[in-house]
Amino acid sequence: MKIKLKKKEAISIFHTALCNGLSYMSGYGITLDYDDKHYILASDKKENHCWEDVLIQILVDGNPLNFVDEEGEETHEVFLKDVLKNIVDTDVDVLMNIINERDDALDADIVLQTVVFGEVIYG
Repeated sequence: MKIKLKKKEAISIFHTALCNGLSYMSGYGITLDYDDKHYILASDKKENHCWEDVLIQILVDGNPLNFVDEEGEETHEVFLKDVLKNIVDTDVDVLMNIINERDDALDADIVLQTVVFGEVIYG
């Protein structure tokens, strides 16, 4: 079963996943990268922002976030369209945990893996 998400909801869930799940990704040898110019432009659009707000703005501006597999020497380029397309493939229980604010880092990790890889690969 899939859950239907509005664009704003999908972005909010991905934002939460970035806040709570990036440390899991780093444990798999996956690092987050982006163009510094895109970061500066996105940062200029946000007042009193956190890092994850700027990452979302990079996507909204039409630029990618790059998830780099340091061990496999592979880069997964993620655009906003990828977030919107892939996030709905996340397990419904995980999405509901985040929507109902009962999530943890594992839920966030599952969202990130589903968006980046199209499936849960690690764990």
